[in-house]
Amino acid sequence: MPLALADVTPAFVTLALLMLVAAFALAIVDYRATPAPSTVPVERVAEPQLSIGVGNRVTVRLRNPFALPLRATVRDTVPTSFDVDRRTAELVVGPGATAEAAYAARPRHRGSFRFGDVHIRLRGPLDLLQRQGRVAAEAPANVYPDLHEIRRYEVSLRRGLAYDAGQRRARTPGAGSLFERLREYQPDDDPRWIAWTATARRGRPISVEYETERQQRVLILLDAGRMMSSTLGRLTKLDHAVNTALMLSYVAIAKGDEVGLLGFADTVRAYDPARRGHRQFLRLTESLRRLEVTMTEPDYRAAFEFLRAKTARRAFAILFTDLVDEEASRALVAALTQLAGNNLVLCCVLQDPQLAETAARDPSSSGELYERVVAAEVLDARRRALAVLRRHGVHSIDVPAERLSVATIQRYLELKKRFF
Repeated sequence: MPLALADVTPAFVTLALLMLVAAFALAIVDYRATPAPSTVPVERVAEPQLSIGVGNRVTVRLRNPFALPLRATVRDTVPTSFDVDRRTAELVVGPGATAEAAYAARPRHRGSFRFGDVHIRLRGPLDLLQRQGRVAAEAPANVYPDLHEIRRYEVSLRRGLAYDAGQRRARTPGAGSLFERLREYQPDDDPRWIAWTATARRGRPISVEYETERQQRVLILLDAGRMMSSTLGRLTKLDHAVNTALMLSYVAIAKGDEVGLLGFADTVRAYDPARRGHRQFLRLTESLRRLEVTMTEPDYRAAFEFLRAKTARRAFAILFTDLVDEEASRALVAALTQLAGNNLVLCCVLQDPQLAETAARDPSSSGELYERVVAAEVLDARRRALAVLRRHGVHSIDVPAERLSVATIQRYLELKKRFF
């Protein structure tokens, strides 16, 4: 404005220069009063074990050691394979106080990744400028199969409830030695079964239910070949299978079983001999984290021969794979038939909801009619392939991804009770 009025009198030019000098001076004061971003204490808080496909809470904590309030914009550097619900957060931190910003990180892949630095932008007290910088905060981000389901299972056991997704633990009639659950006291229960602590806590008689200890060897076989690379929802078929394998290993180890793992494609990619105990569960968790899907065809015969060379004892083998039709699955059927000779075998495959929806949808055009016919043929071919497996003594389940864990564990408990 003073420059616009300079034609009226030269005094406005002088006024404009004075205003410009004052603005620069105030900007320098504002800059010097704003702390350097690298001097602000910042801490990232996250679980050391992140779960794939679910929202993991990550917190960026900022502390203000200065005499003036801090107005900050923070942005964390996350791995490119993580989806986050927000990128930046605004924080106002009083002198000597601490503030934090939380976001949910949803990893799309398992494996080892790294968080980067935290970027900070600080507004000056006069609002004339902002200072931007970064704080060194690199840290590992190890992504595991879904661990949240195991935590929910543990909580349900502590409460004496059946697994909230519908799983129930098989129990052999008669007195046992392994704790199964707490339940309300029944008139025909032995008084020695009363849990007095739980009775006092709940205000009514509570009994302890036990199961007979029946330890077996469980082998989890994971196909990491090409057919397991297709996605269902946000995860690949292998990721869904790995999540179920982790949950299954936890339940089986809790039942006292020996649990081993074999991951394979064209060659053996992971192997853990069957053992018992919590340390074995930790070993399996690490192996499952590292197992990656490949674009090669699986060699079932070589994988199962490797397994037979490592262990000759009868076992309960649970295979996670995919089926297309009788012809494409011929190698799988031949290998599983041989494996089922001295083992109990359960084959777990995943349904594609989009395929089933296409096969059931009423077509409105010739193109949709063609899609429906092809989808129906694929589903029928899968059913025939599963029927062939059943005729050769191989048990099977074919369920959607969201029901895979529940269905697999239910069938594991059922077959364990029936055959061992």
